[in-house]
Amino acid sequence: MSQLESALKRLAEGRFVCATRYPDEYDALSDPAGQRKAEEWLSMIGYRLARLSDEGAFFMAHAVVTTELRTRVRAEMKNVRGKLEPMVKFLETIRRTQGRNPHVHAGDMLWGTEISEVARSSARLEHRVTSMHEISGARVGDSVPLRVERMLDQMVAEGYLVASHPQTQGYTVTGKIDYLYQLIDFIAANTSHLSDEDVVDQLDPQARIDQPPGAYASNSDAGDVASGGGPSESTEKADDAQ
Repeated sequence: MSQLESALKRLAEGRFVCATRYPDEYDALSDPAGQRKAEEWLSMIGYRLARLSDEGAFFMAHAVVTTELRTRVRAEMKNVRGKLEPMVKFLETIRRTQGRNPHVHAGDMLWGTEISEVARSSARLEHRVTSMHEISGARVGDSVPLRVERMLDQMVAEGYLVASHPQTQGYTVTGKIDYLYQLIDFIAANTSHLSDEDVVDQLDPQARIDQPPGAYASNSDAGDVASGGGPSESTEKADDAQ
């Protein structure tokens, strides 16, 4: 299988093809000839090749907004607001405590042991992580390291991290994190005065998500976020224990 064929397969599975997670496939799609072939192939099945930024991840996006897409977007927005956003904000707090740039970028390394140590050094942070109900599989009485491990593994399952050094709890951030930040920013800009239903109902069939962060700030840009992603984002969750 060629690199381009592998890239098309990943796109069809709903993956975000970035340099961290799929370097060979990313190189194939970065080539202008490869992009043209991918765009031609996707257009035949009602999708288009989208990208988060000039150097960001590639993914398959709907060419036309459908009822199925509206349902998926509504569920995804709830997942981001209810589970993923609290985790990202916690990681940002940890990084800020370390005197680092709080924003999590593609390619960044996250170490579970380091995060646990920082959390346990502050009563406030320790309470925050032990009371996070967003962590799947977490139980009352779980230790801070176990909760941190479960949280990072959950982000691996969602496709935002890769367990690049599993023996030492080392994780690499994937290019999909840019998509998550765009969703978080979009929700923050709109849901103070719009319900999820209203946001989804304003989708523009021609709108795109592959724009620089900050390119949208009003509810007229609802489609920028919501038209992104492939037909089966949930397949991310089964793929990355590898």
